[in-house]
Amino acid sequence: MGKAVKAVAAVAVGVAVGFATGNPYLGVLAGGAMFASSSLTPEANIGASTQTELKQVIRSSKEPAHYQFGRCAVGGLLAWAQEEEGDQTKEWLHLVYVLSEGDIESLDELYLNQEPAADAEDLVDYALIRSPSAANQYLLDNSPDWRDSQIGKGLSYVRLSLKYDRDYWASGIPTPLFVMRGNREIYDPRTETTGYSDNWALVILWYLRTRLGVPDDEIIWEMFISAANVSDETVTTPDGGTERRYTIGGGFKADARKDRVLADMEAAGGGQVVRIGGKFGLMAGAYYGPYELTIDEDMVIGAVSGQTEVAQADAVNTMTGKFIDPDQRWSETDYPAVSVAEWIEADGGPIEDSLDLQYVFSPYQAQRLANIALRRKRAGGSLSLTLNFRGYACRPGRVVRVYLPSINIDGEFRITDWDFHGDSGCKVTLSSEDPEIYDDAVGEPYDPLGFISLPTGGIAAPSGLTYTLETVGETIQGRLDWSAVSGAQSYSVVLRSNGQAVQAIEVPPNSTTCTIGGLPAGQYVAEVRTRGSFGQSGAATVTFSVNAPPMPDSVIVQVTNNEVTLIPQLAWNGTPVSFRFYYSPTLLDANQVRGSAQLLSTGASLVHTGRSFGTTYYYWIESVNAYGHSDLFFQEVATTSDFTEEEARINEIIYRDGGLADQFQNGLDESYEAIAEAQQSIDDLKAQVDALDPEGQGARIDELQQIIETEEKMQAIRYLGLRAQSMNGAAQQDTDRIVEANNRYAISQRVNTLSTDFSGNKATVDNRLTALSQADSALAQRVDNYQVEVSDQFASVNQNISAVYNPTTGAVARAVTTVNVNGRRGMLGIQVDGQLAEIIGIADQFAILNEISGELVTAFVVKDGRVIIPEALIDSLVVTKLRSTNGNLVFDGDKLKADYIDVNNLTGKWANVKDIVIKWADIQDVEIDGATIKNASIDTLQLAGNAVTINASQIYSGAIGISESWSNIIDLAYDPQGNDLDIFFSASFDLTAADSGTGSSVYCRARIQLQVTISGAVEYDFGSIMDTRNTVSNPNSGSNVTSRVDSADIKTLFTRLPGWSGNRTVRIRARAIVNGTLIGCSAEKRGIKLSVTKR
Repeated sequence: MGKAVKAVAAVAVGVAVGFATGNPYLGVLAGGAMFASSSLTPEANIGASTQTELKQVIRSSKEPAHYQFGRCAVGGLLAWAQEEEGDQTKEWLHLVYVLSEGDIESLDELYLNQEPAADAEDLVDYALIRSPSAANQYLLDNSPDWRDSQIGKGLSYVRLSLKYDRDYWASGIPTPLFVMRGNREIYDPRTETTGYSDNWALVILWYLRTRLGVPDDEIIWEMFISAANVSDETVTTPDGGTERRYTIGGGFKADARKDRVLADMEAAGGGQVVRIGGKFGLMAGAYYGPYELTIDEDMVIGAVSGQTEVAQADAVNTMTGKFIDPDQRWSETDYPAVSVAEWIEADGGPIEDSLDLQYVFSPYQAQRLANIALRRKRAGGSLSLTLNFRGYACRPGRVVRVYLPSINIDGEFRITDWDFHGDSGCKVTLSSEDPEIYDDAVGEPYDPLGFISLPTGGIAAPSGLTYTLETVGETIQGRLDWSAVSGAQSYSVVLRSNGQAVQAIEVPPNSTTCTIGGLPAGQYVAEVRTRGSFGQSGAATVTFSVNAPPMPDSVIVQVTNNEVTLIPQLAWNGTPVSFRFYYSPTLLDANQVRGSAQLLSTGASLVHTGRSFGTTYYYWIESVNAYGHSDLFFQEVATTSDFTEEEARINEIIYRDGGLADQFQNGLDESYEAIAEAQQSIDDLKAQVDALDPEGQGARIDELQQIIETEEKMQAIRYLGLRAQSMNGAAQQDTDRIVEANNRYAISQRVNTLSTDFSGNKATVDNRLTALSQADSALAQRVDNYQVEVSDQFASVNQNISAVYNPTTGAVARAVTTVNVNGRRGMLGIQVDGQLAEIIGIADQFAILNEISGELVTAFVVKDGRVIIPEALIDSLVVTKLRSTNGNLVFDGDKLKADYIDVNNLTGKWANVKDIVIKWADIQDVEIDGATIKNASIDTLQLAGNAVTINASQIYSGAIGISESWSNIIDLAYDPQGNDLDIFFSASFDLTAADSGTGSSVYCRARIQLQVTISGAVEYDFGSIMDTRNTVSNPNSGSNVTSRVDSADIKTLFTRLPGWSGNRTVRIRARAIVNGTLIGCSAEKRGIKLSVTKR
């Protein structure tokens, strides 16, 4: 008789196992009681079964039925285990593992302890039994307690027999893994046959019909056929192979939540089970467009809500997750992450989301599904609409066009939710749709079922529409009023400018007025429509305008060395205005200001502090009010270079409280109560030592430590002292260490002191390290002091290095060295706080020496309040007074003080000369009161009455490239002194572009545009000066052809502009515009001539 104890299991077979492991028999009872350890028995599952759970071997008498489909691997339910009868060695153990409810297709592989069963050779024997009608004969013959009643009807199970071998089965009963092809009762409506299939759509159809009990007359067969065809499409994998688009494999338990099982199945094909007209359909992860239905403004009867961009929670750029990997013994494995490099760069780094696919066993299919999920999340563009009864045709999954021009919406969307009520119409939710989301997966569009007939007719448009100008603050610009319409559910207000909708407002039916605000200056048309249950009315319209303020008339400028004040002036009687101030340290084109310049403030005036002396800055000012803003007013400002003002400012900073100069003059207040208390504790301890030796003679070593633990403080002190004393001298070393923490502070300090005294001559070295923390402050400090005293002579060096924070000063770091001899001091220090970093040296004489060829050379000396520089190379020099070596003033203020100027060549920008004799002169722009001219060279002199023509020009022969962005090609600074300015420009241009395509013809066009800017502002636009185009016919429209344009020409252009006073930069800039690819564009032999006729 076999070593067994009979029991009855829920599968109608009893289990009792005794399997020799080399020592006494290991008896394991299963059936009505728990079989094996808790680690082999999964906890109760409240959701869908994971494939990892199904791989475990189950030993339970209450296990629900398992269902397997497609290719998958399971551990099975151990339902029987018994040795063969007798006491022979090498006995057989017979086990029964239930795999699935119903018939499965095949058992492909068997692994024992993760190794193929074939490796065990004659130690293993197994067979697959599917839906038997009688008890298994092998078990009846070889397992003593197997009975005729143990049939296993409706089940697929494996009989596994193991021959005992001490070495091969060293770890006991092996854990099996059965790799199978699952359910073979899958119905295919395309062929009307039943059999095994891992087609994603057909497995979901089987689940709906068998597990959810959906009757056949409630199934939309056409949708399942379309989804099955998409699933069977052949796709090429990155490794060069092929596979079907959507396959599925796995299993679930009968008690698993059906909605979670269905959701996992849907995820395996990126699709969705939809309900239409009370019937079930299926849409695969594919593009079901193009649209056949358009949602227009006549259908919308309620508010339009949604978002044009993806929500922050969905703004992911990387998708990760797990799938079931057959190459890893059907374990859950991470598939390669799917990401879009452009999105990662735009987002500043990876933003991940996860998609786990427990019914997918292909890494390529997992990545295709992750790509669809990623692009769906990123697509954004969700809308919620309330539609009239025509919205009955909008069913979930359908691809539609949403065309609402009044709010600038026109695109393709997929309906994700639909709700219908007889009294309020249809509410639909849509998300943006794009074929690129699905790569090459395309499904067949479908027609929704059973539309109802809608009544005809419409609703009246509003009457009596008027616009009234409002002056409520600066946010309300006006008000629309109209008469009520009977039966209105709402009113739609659309504001248009130049035919484009700029605002859309929904007004409830109980209101007949609408306030207008937030519009820029311009002409507008307001359209008001009535919305009812059966659509919307025609539009009632009214035209109105919104005016923005003009540009400032002028700007009052006030400057100092370090401050610029701007006060715009504007004669304006309209809505109150403010002024917006932009700033840039460099000159910008007018079209760059709002994007590149710094917006300083908005107000009546600007005070810009922190400027540098003698520096040019650039400002742009615009007028703003509730209706918009003006053009930009350009103002160039140069700060002054007043020496007295700058010196006073520098001295104020240097001699501020707490600065290095203040510390030198008045000392540094470093009184810390905690440091004083710590020193007092050390002194008290040392006093106890000194009391033991009041004479202090001879030599001794003192070492003492003290620990104090109270509720008020925790303190530890260690002291080490070395002393030697004779009749004439004494030497001492003290090392003090203390740590203390109390309710007011925590301090750690170490003090080392070396001191000697011989006949009154003293030397001391003191080193102090401190770390201190308090409730609102902290200090880290090292102080070193070196000092000697001999008779009445005294010398010391003090070095203070510290980092400190307190509420008064903020954070301060300093390193200061002070040297003192008999009261004469010098200092070199560096200090940084939150506002200023400074290095200051204080000495009677300060010098910088440079070694040249082995010899020291004095380069820079500060002495007696003066700076001495033997030789200097200076790029820019600003002086108030300049003296010669004999003490005479050469330059004072802004005047040259010299008795005689001896130069070979003198160039002056402006001169007022009363009496002068000139032998030879090159005179270009001079006002002469009285002069005798013997020899004069004049470039251009044209006299017409009192008129003089003044020219300026610039010529460049080299080529300069022109791109599709504005490029500066030539400029010239000029002062027309208030006269009209004539601008002549000439250049040779070359332009080449091309475009390629596969249509019946390929068209290419290229042109060059020119503009004139004055100090960055566009003053004249020449438009397109070269416009060339070409069309190439393509007799074989499927092939690729190229259309190319080449053009070269010399252009001479002229314009006249109003003048100004003061130097400004006149610049010509150009850009190329092409509809294909710009190959090359350049300008050479560029010349500009500026001419003024002065009267």
